[in-house]
Amino acid sequence: MSHIPTGISARRLVDAVQKLERNLSSAGLPRFVARMPVWWLAWYYCRMLDQKIARITRIRGKFDRWGPAIREASPVAQEKREMLDLDHSMRTDIEFTKVTMRDLGSCCEDIDRMFAQLGYESARLKKRQVAFLALLEASCASATRMQEALTRHDDAVLARLRAEADSATAHAARV
Repeated sequence: MSHIPTGISARRLVDAVQKLERNLSSAGLPRFVARMPVWWLAWYYCRMLDQKIARITRIRGKFDRWGPAIREASPVAQEKREMLDLDHSMRTDIEFTKVTMRDLGSCCEDIDRMFAQLGYESARLKKRQVAFLALLEASCASATRMQEALTRHDDAVLARLRAEADSATAHAARV
């Protein structure tokens, strides 16, 4: 049994494209014309990946800007006790974004398997897929660095608060 993408919609798409190609061939059209649905599908996925690459690039840019901004603001914020993420909501949101990016990577791999199932290779599509997967990996790494910066910041602020509380407790015990 051949390996096809796990998504039901991808299976249906493979079946529909293969059926259309068979119908066009059986209608007497030359093979290159019968392959046009597959070519169109590859073009469509190239356009979709271009859009995803642009969007993920913007998201990565935000992570790349926010991480250093957190590290720079951290000493001042520690003094003012600002930016504390006690409920970890920022880190959770970042983790959700990373999970979504990993899911997009899995979809990209499914698309690659789908075209292999269709017996079609596109250098243009492969190039975009490689760029997309590399961008996703770099974006997840940038997001992880931001999460680490948040954790270091929170740890430093909480250590300062504990030290102040210990100092106040010690002062109260002496009085």
